[in-house]
Amino acid sequence: MRLDDTAAGLARAHGLTLPAGSSAAAWLDADERARAARLLDATDRHRWLLSHVATRLLVGLALDRHPADVTWRREPCRRCGGPHGRPVVVDGDDLHVSLSRSGDTALLALRRGLPVGVDVEQVTTGPAATPHDDLHRWVRAEAVLKSTGEGLTRDPAAVDVGDPARARWSGEVEGLDLDLAAAAGTAPGTGADPRLLAALAGPALHGSSLGVHLPVTAST
Repeated sequence: MRLDDTAAGLARAHGLTLPAGSSAAAWLDADERARAARLLDATDRHRWLLSHVATRLLVGLALDRHPADVTWRREPCRRCGGPHGRPVVVDGDDLHVSLSRSGDTALLALRRGLPVGVDVEQVTTGPAATPHDDLHRWVRAEAVLKSTGEGLTRDPAAVDVGDPARARWSGEVEGLDLDLAAAAGTAPGTGADPRLLAALAGPALHGSSLGVHLPVTAST
């Protein structure tokens, strides 16, 4: 999802319809609004808000629920046991959700029955830029850690991302590299966006069907 837009524009771009009756900003709960308010940069704050509005819209569609009626709870932290671990949908019919945001782009993964993790990172250039191979490894490792619920409580450098050709990245966690179309309206498969790297991970990923919403394609 491109985040330098409005909720209505994002919905149109993805062929979705916004529910009538309230503004998209009103869907967010007090915690989401408080977290957004702590972001001092207006552009970053807008992108954060739109990514969470879009998450509520898509989770609501999956659960046949108004986006404002989607509620979240936090799993216990894997490091300290506190209530700030992975967010999960309350009464979510075993729907697992993973959101990643980088710059003006967000990726959202929904999976029913088994965990899922997704990560997207912008590719930068210049002397201080992270080498491409290192960034690709980071994207795969973070997708794995999000799928297991560990997040950054575990050092991504310690994650075995394995051989990408085998698409088994860490123990029983499998993965896919995701190619992002270079621009809106560009057909998937015509080349990856040079500014972005992304990955999807989860147990038994290759044993499940994968529906991909444009403009993203999956490749092993």
